[in-house]
Amino acid sequence: MKNSVRENHDKRTCWCNIRLTEKEHEILFGKLKDTTYRKLSDYLRSIIFNKPVNVKVRNQSLDEFMNELITLRQELNYLGNNFNQVVKKLNSVPPSKEYLTWLGISENLQAQLLSKIEKIQIRIDQFSEKWLQG
Repeated sequence: MKNSVRENHDKRTCWCNIRLTEKEHEILFGKLKDTTYRKLSDYLRSIIFNKPVNVKVRNQSLDEFMNELITLRQELNYLGNNFNQVVKKLNSVPPSKEYLTWLGISENLQAQLLSKIEKIQIRIDQFSEKWLQG
C-alpha cells in the first residue's frame, strides 16, 4: 500500500504554461537539440531545478572525416558505374580497334578506382591513429 501512495505523490499533475515569441521558441528548441534530452519537459525540469544538463558534444574532426568519406563514396560509385559500363561494352565487342579503345578506357578507370581506394585506406588509417591516441 505504501508503494501506491508514493507513486501518487510523485505523479506530475500540475501544469506550467508559458508563452514565447517564435524567436524564443527557436532558441529553446535549438538548445534542446544540443542536449541528450528527448522531451522538452525533462530538459526544462533540469534547468529549473538546477540539475545537470547533458550536452551533446560534436567532434569537428569526425564531422570533417564523415563529409570526406561521403564525397569519396560518391566518387567511387560514379567510377564504379563507369567501370561496369566499360566492362559490359568490352564483353559485347569482338577484338578489334574499338576493343582496344575500350580496353584503354577500362585500364584508366581501373587505375582511378585503385587510387580512390588507396586514398580511403590512408584516411581511415589516419583517422584510426588519431582516435587511438585520444
